[in-house]
Amino acid sequence: MSVTTRGFSRVAGAHCCTPAPSEPDKSLRFVVTSCSVGEPYTLKWKVLNRGPEAERRDAIRGQIVDSSMRGVRIEHSDFKGEHVVECYVVKDGVVVARDRIDVPIGTTSVKRANAL
Repeated sequence: MSVTTRGFSRVAGAHCCTPAPSEPDKSLRFVVTSCSVGEPYTLKWKVLNRGPEAERRDAIRGQIVDSSMRGVRIEHSDFKGEHVVECYVVKDGVVVARDRIDVPIGTTSVKRANAL
């Protein structure tokens, strides 16, 4: 999975370097760059906002949502904090693969993305 904002891209998993923080008020595009699961399958996404700013704004998120378009989830960075995006590959009603990327927004604390 990769995330792109203003042409800058970073990839989750073993191919990823430590991601640099993004800035608030940016469009973020999360893309599945490869999938070894055979078609047909469905992609589901979990976008998690957490931390003091999310709590203050009553904007804690973590629900499962559909792709914005095939293999892509578009999000917007509304505020600073440590955010997480997970992608689930669902085949015949069962999650058969997943990936995760940490998305620090305007923070100095950076975590390495982990493939799960």
